[in-house]
Amino acid sequence: MKKVVAFDIYGTLIDTQAVLKCLAELVGDKAPAISRSWRQKQLEYSFRRGLMRDYCDFSVCTRQAFIFACGEHAVAASEEMIELAMQAYSELDAFADVPAGLGALHEMGLHLYAFSNGSRASVERLLERAGIRHHFEALVSVEEVRSFKPDPEVYVHLQRRCGVAAAQLCLVSSNPFDVLGAVHCGLRSVWLRRDPASQFDPWDLQPDLTLDDFGEVARRLPEIFRQPMT
Repeated sequence: MKKVVAFDIYGTLIDTQAVLKCLAELVGDKAPAISRSWRQKQLEYSFRRGLMRDYCDFSVCTRQAFIFACGEHAVAASEEMIELAMQAYSELDAFADVPAGLGALHEMGLHLYAFSNGSRASVERLLERAGIRHHFEALVSVEEVRSFKPDPEVYVHLQRRCGVAAAQLCLVSSNPFDVLGAVHCGLRSVWLRRDPASQFDPWDLQPDLTLDDFGEVARRLPEIFRQPMT
């Protein structure tokens, strides 16, 4: 029976904080604060647009969030600065533990899918640049349903694209809101806790596994499919 593992991209496979080097050159010692605010606002804008049914390319959320983050920290964002920051965001690297982990999962016979808020074109480029695109059977973008995670429609679309029952589909994500969206729709899930200080939301929905590094994901993921659905 086909077993599918879908991976979130930004923050899970691809290190969004890798923009810090570019930001340090642009804004100096305000780079860490702006980077955190940028990511937070980027997600907030996608949540808002999902609720408002006002879809746009994820890059629009990213650009507007950067402008907000700069303003929040009293930095004047010139057009040149914005373009340089956006370019840096399109050239992010994979976390160091990702290539080997994906390779191990692929060898187990699991079907791997990429699943992202980003557009198909931008994510294709990102994965190719990171040297990990070949591990994925397909890429599923929210642009195909014109909404954003954690809209249930997005996870229903993922399941439809993968062509399996919920019991045969597991989402791996470092973003608690994404894991909650998947669990809410009946999918299996792994929360990859990239930051040891991060907490999962105290809801009545919880991931099947909480793991701290990608190597552990590769070792323990098969056991999820042996567990009965709760």
